[in-house]
Amino acid sequence: MNRHFVRSAFALGISQLITWTCTASLVILLPRYLGDVNLGKLGFAMAFTGLLGVMAELGTATYLTKEIARNPTRAGVLTTNALAMRFPMSAAVAAIAVAVVNLSGYDEVTRHLVYLFCIGLLVDALAKIVLGALQGLQRMRSLAAGSVLSKVTFAGLAFVMVLSGEGGAVEVAYIHVFSSLLALGCGLLILLRLGRLPLTVDWSSWRFIFMGGLPFFLWQASFMVYAHIDMVLLSFLANHAVVGWYGAAYKIVMLPAFVPTIVMTVTFPALVAAASNPALFNTLARQAAHIILLASVPMAIGIMLLADKIIALFGYPEVFNNSAILMVLLAPCIVLAGVDTIIGNVLTARDRQRQWALTGVAAAVLNPLLNLVAIPYTQAAYGNGAIGAAAITTLTEVFMMSVGLWLLPSGVFNGRMLANALKCLAVGLGMAVFVGLTRDHPLVVPILLGALVYGGGCLASGILSLDDLRLVARQLTARVTTPVEPKTQKLAPET
Repeated sequence: MNRHFVRSAFALGISQLITWTCTASLVILLPRYLGDVNLGKLGFAMAFTGLLGVMAELGTATYLTKEIARNPTRAGVLTTNALAMRFPMSAAVAAIAVAVVNLSGYDEVTRHLVYLFCIGLLVDALAKIVLGALQGLQRMRSLAAGSVLSKVTFAGLAFVMVLSGEGGAVEVAYIHVFSSLLALGCGLLILLRLGRLPLTVDWSSWRFIFMGGLPFFLWQASFMVYAHIDMVLLSFLANHAVVGWYGAAYKIVMLPAFVPTIVMTVTFPALVAAASNPALFNTLARQAAHIILLASVPMAIGIMLLADKIIALFGYPEVFNNSAILMVLLAPCIVLAGVDTIIGNVLTARDRQRQWALTGVAAAVLNPLLNLVAIPYTQAAYGNGAIGAAAITTLTEVFMMSVGLWLLPSGVFNGRMLANALKCLAVGLGMAVFVGLTRDHPLVVPILLGALVYGGGCLASGILSLDDLRLVARQLTARVTTPVEPKTQKLAPET
């Protein structure tokens, strides 16, 4: 296991622990103090502007990460010109969002939220370019610093406003935009200090950036559609309260998403650099998949078994009991989305992003079509249209994973990888028995018992060894960084 990989993952892990704590605090706080209706309005505004915002991004950030990882000397010109391209596109998209929300007859609060998130749309578009450049340069600690600053500021100010009784959905939106500005500013300062941001625009490079980002744009646009169109459809086909139930469930289930985020943020540049070395490339991909499966399987099973207990622990109003069934239906996405993330990064690193993008397009068509049937049906049958949306979200991830596995180059995932995945699932099901038997005890009991059973089962089955744990510990505590082989990395790791 490469020391740079372990140390970078550890640095991101520390930052993710901090940001996860902030996110978890807001997941607990906002439904309690905003209520289902206002939470639904906030969720709709974010999803709606997010869907339109992808048109301002055009896949540029991922293109930058890939190109800069291959040739760090191009970081400056690519980043500066990508930033310059974002301004007119973001302004045009924001104008479309404002026009649509006004013509659709939404209430004043919802319109105000959309206006604010249109400003955030521009800020986020620029921030993604900067963070994409830092990822390509493998400045993982810098990425971590910006993320921590933004999340801590957002959570801290939201706590103060909401708990003081003066904060509502609009105030939360203001804070979100401000915290995004901090992340953007932090990233820009780091790039300027590195000398990677020349203040000159090269118009001739715009065409290459635009064309290079298009395959990634297809994927990102497709992802945004099938990941967020359900929130928009729920606001039309159900009501804001149902959007709030779905938003609360989705946020809880996505809390463990930091695991694939950490692993793939570190792994993607290394995969790009190792694309010409199939043996190393396949090893990196399998290691990433192994880590994500080990971590995500128990979390998914635990949420499915303890959904109602988690809602009670968070102290949500009684109306949010409607979110429990949604959590059960969404929990498998923790595993499925993690695997899909690996597949997408592997295909992109091997220059097969067009095939993955077309898969995303198919999912973006399939998801809303199924939702147009599932949401009205479950709304009429159960008074909760989000049941249909949750089921279709998981089904979409299954579709993506199935096609993605078919697209993978031969040899990336081998028979041993499949055997380890089945072992993870078997150990997780064994854990489920003990968690199910103790679920009526205080929540800490099934959680701790489940962790002990799962950990012991992983060691006993051989999918995790004491040597693996010792190796990670040695890499984290080593004081001297091993030089990086030119074939595996094109830029020295940040120290």
